[in-house]
Amino acid sequence: MKKTLFGVLTTAIVSNTLIPGVQAISLGNTTARFSHVLIISIDGLHNSDLSVANLQSSLKNIKRLQREGVTYTNAFASAPSDSFPGELNYITGANPGTTGVFYDLSYSRALYAPGTTAAQIAAGTAKPGTVVEFDETSDASWNNGKGGTLDGGQGFDKTQLPVDRNGNPVYPNQYLKVNTIFDVASAAGLHTAWSDKHPAAYTILAGNTQDPTKFNLVTGRVGSISDYSSLEINAAVAIDPTKPGLLPNTFGALVDQSTGTPYSNTNSQITSTFFNDGTKGNPALFKAPPAGFSASQFTSVATTSAYDDLKVKQILNEIDGLNDSGTIKVGTPAIFGLNFQAVSVGEKETASQFNGGGIDSNGNARPDLVSAVAHTDASIGLILDELKKKGLDSSTLVILTAKHGQNPVKDPTVGLSSTFDSVTGVAGGDGNLTAVAAILVRNGIQIASERGQDTSSLIFLKNPSDVRKAVALLKSKNYSFDNTIDPNTGVAFSTEDAAAQGKVLYGQSIINAGLGDPRTSDAFGNIRDDRTPDIIVPLKTGYFFGKATKKRAEHGGFTDADTHVALIVGSTGFSRNLQSKTINRTVSTTQIAPTTLQVLGLNSQRLQGVQIDRTQTLPLDCRDLQIEKYRIDQERREYEE
Repeated sequence: MKKTLFGVLTTAIVSNTLIPGVQAISLGNTTARFSHVLIISIDGLHNSDLSVANLQSSLKNIKRLQREGVTYTNAFASAPSDSFPGELNYITGANPGTTGVFYDLSYSRALYAPGTTAAQIAAGTAKPGTVVEFDETSDASWNNGKGGTLDGGQGFDKTQLPVDRNGNPVYPNQYLKVNTIFDVASAAGLHTAWSDKHPAAYTILAGNTQDPTKFNLVTGRVGSISDYSSLEINAAVAIDPTKPGLLPNTFGALVDQSTGTPYSNTNSQITSTFFNDGTKGNPALFKAPPAGFSASQFTSVATTSAYDDLKVKQILNEIDGLNDSGTIKVGTPAIFGLNFQAVSVGEKETASQFNGGGIDSNGNARPDLVSAVAHTDASIGLILDELKKKGLDSSTLVILTAKHGQNPVKDPTVGLSSTFDSVTGVAGGDGNLTAVAAILVRNGIQIASERGQDTSSLIFLKNPSDVRKAVALLKSKNYSFDNTIDPNTGVAFSTEDAAAQGKVLYGQSIINAGLGDPRTSDAFGNIRDDRTPDIIVPLKTGYFFGKATKKRAEHGGFTDADTHVALIVGSTGFSRNLQSKTINRTVSTTQIAPTTLQVLGLNSQRLQGVQIDRTQTLPLDCRDLQIEKYRIDQERREYEE
């Protein structure tokens, strides 16, 4: 008999039916195997990053987790690979076509623009179809004239929310079409917690069964999430190195420039020349680095690492049985987690920014990426040590993965920086279109919206009957109108646009990818998949939309670089035969959700997305068996065409 996590190999039960030829571990629905599941996303972390030669000494604690469990070498995140659908993959067990969430900046044909009234809808003066933006702008603190506060908590800015056909605002969790692991855990009476990067927007994780008007971002009670805290990643912050940081490995105190005071510290002055975005904040508050410090220390990675430390501290408090702020005894959550941002920042940073980011063409990580990985790894060590210190290491399953990858993994890289008017398609204008959408507008095809615009183009047409004409134009790759020269490469953008364009997805190929079908309507004439693009154009490896002087990589597409992420599942409570194991078969990060519930003794079939997408638990045996390919994987290898 083949040994597994609990000694017996069984057949996976998916949607209450057996999938022929599929072998996996059924962990049971009634007996809990772990008391806690801690989910960690190191945004941008590829599986391949774990093998980069000059990162090995910076991966000590991640390798420690590998020794305690199973490493999946062929794990794939959502496609498109944006943070929103990427995280919802492992929180819902479903892909974007099922969750209805393709991007944090997306589009709905059924909803109305923010500010639309019920009277306008009833009178027919307002028409459905609107951009849906769930990012920092959803938070009430963002529009305070100072770039938003680090510790949001001021609730929703309802003027930024889309509106339903009754004139009511649609909150992030109401936009989600399925429930989440927090819904299921909360219904079972379990305590949960989560830390993320946008205060209002990431309340989407609470699930579609919760009433958002009762969410309290101050107390952290957000529906099914007992202790919720999201710190704004785009807030204007700086580092004061003369004051102690929050953790032993923190460079200095993180200062929130919107208030002019430090976060969780007592210093009242800003002494750093750097903060996250040079277009925000109050330049009058900037000061030169104090004596004994070099400007090279004040990097984007250093500041983002200090930001990450705030969330690590919250996790340490929660391991200790306290709430995220460490003030109230509430017990260690059954499900909790966080995301790290520094590695993603280090991957995007160009060779000439600060000390240099990304991986060069020889496969060597540059200094700032090394620093980001090392700091993040040290934080993982603090978390693992605290679990052991509190005697929770064997009763806690730690799942380490990434919401998304980053395209490209290593140089060379090309930024497609041309922008075009959304009405005329001419260069400049409102700058809302990439060349991919502009080629359509310039040829008489009206576009409702182009979303994505990182490493893919998601196109919504005003007239769906234009699809075939639009596809023919895209396949022609005639970008001669984008004839300026790329100053970074010396090549015409028209040539680079054509070289960057991947396989054009539309109609059946979008359906095959599991992303829905914009062509079908329900019995009431409503578009069933109102968020599914008419056309998707992924970019090939090595290309992104944006200026190469500002960044060297992005995510949001379909390539391996975008989606092939790290996935490690470990615990000192694992049986010995599962420790230091490697599984090479293809898995999806959606499988994290049902696995999380089942190891806690909960029924994963209570996840709506698991039922719809027939999502399996992660395989924990070590046999190389033929398994059913995910629909998204059937298309994946063709995206480079």
